[in-house]
Amino acid sequence: MKRQDFGGYKLEEVIGGGMYTKVYRAHSALARAIYGDTVAIKILYLKGSFRERAKLISQFEREAEIAIGLNHPNIVKVYNFGKYHNQYAIIMEYINGTNLKEMLYQRDKLPLNILIKILYEAGQGLSHIHKNNIVHKDVKPDNILVSEDLSIVKITDFGIAKLPGKLWQKDIFPKGGTVTKYGTISYVAPEQAQGNASFSSDIYSFGVTIDEVITAKVEVPDEPEKNQEDYFKRIDIRSYRKNTGRQAVMCEDMNIPVELKEIIKKATRQEPFLRYQTMDELLIELKKFL
Repeated sequence: MKRQDFGGYKLEEVIGGGMYTKVYRAHSALARAIYGDTVAIKILYLKGSFRERAKLISQFEREAEIAIGLNHPNIVKVYNFGKYHNQYAIIMEYINGTNLKEMLYQRDKLPLNILIKILYEAGQGLSHIHKNNIVHKDVKPDNILVSEDLSIVKITDFGIAKLPGKLWQKDIFPKGGTVTKYGTISYVAPEQAQGNASFSSDIYSFGVTIDEVITAKVEVPDEPEKNQEDYFKRIDIRSYRKNTGRQAVMCEDMNIPVELKEIIKKATRQEPFLRYQTMDELLIELKKFL
């Protein structure tokens, strides 16, 4: 794609995206750039029939409208959105780093307290989202951005979010959510799979995320050979055991505190009333491991 100007910013390399979108890093040469020197710009690429295109535009604008009202250090800030050069775009905060899923794929491991810090900060972002009466519906490592030095952690992507307090805002994807290839990991709570997502559904997804992050990435002291295991070596057999009912969580056999495993188990109970009732409840427990 040729370098285009979006609100005073020139598009550079692609840093992310999905089936209908691409996210670019973009830079302004202005001395006083309105949103800072560097931003991320998500551009919608329209495909399909007129009706399909109209739905994509509606979803894209809805995502921007939801996110633009959120101000929190652990949520990616959306600055503006609109139509530029006949293309729909969202201008948002740029994070110099990667998403948490990509971090998990990297072979090097991290101490438990560092992983808990990342998860705790992401949880604070999710708590703020809930306090603004928004159900995210797609909480997973892919939607948690982490800076290169691990000092910045932010939740992103409100593409399928639900607004339960605004009955006129229809839930566009009532059964939306993510199940990884071959069903290895499902972040989707049972009630969300039935089209009834709630704040508790996000708590379930966050619990699955904690389980995956710790299982895949935690450093095992005094066992260097285990610290050379890749993501799939750590995850595949454990997810199989979990999915066949042989263990409650993937990290069951990991050398981590029992109390931490109990947090994950409670967050991922099948019945919503048995889970933590708020993100703040969960965070109080998680903070003990910082």
